[in-house]
Amino acid sequence: MILRLLPALFVVTACSLLPASKSGREQYFRTQVKPVLQQHCLQCHNGSLPPPVLNLTSKAAAFKRSASGRDYILPGDPDCSLLISAVQRGGTHPKMMPRTEVSLTEDQIGALREWIEDGAYWPDGEQGMLRAQRSGENP
Repeated sequence: MILRLLPALFVVTACSLLPASKSGREQYFRTQVKPVLQQHCLQCHNGSLPPPVLNLTSKAAAFKRSASGRDYILPGDPDCSLLISAVQRGGTHPKMMPRTEVSLTEDQIGALREWIEDGAYWPDGEQGMLRAQRSGENP
């Protein structure tokens, strides 16, 4: 009897590991990731500095590699993403971010980690364009 249930158990387990729907991942980006990047990162990382500095204004810019060849955002691997190293303020990144007196909260860092771990979904077009905002301003 147990041997008959194993294939069904495998299917149920495999299905639970599938990524969230596109709309769910888009909502997570819009509600959890985009506000953190806009309120805490884009004051500096907005493309006004010359390359190779990280630019977080668009998907195409954000997914480029650093001058040293490392990924700022490596989908599926937050531990190898320079963005996470920088915001944790405990990694090996030489410039801990944000460069303000206020660090990101554990929840904000966790949201960025989870986002990257889940594939770092970033919508194309207008939905994926970011602009700097102050804390409390609507995205």
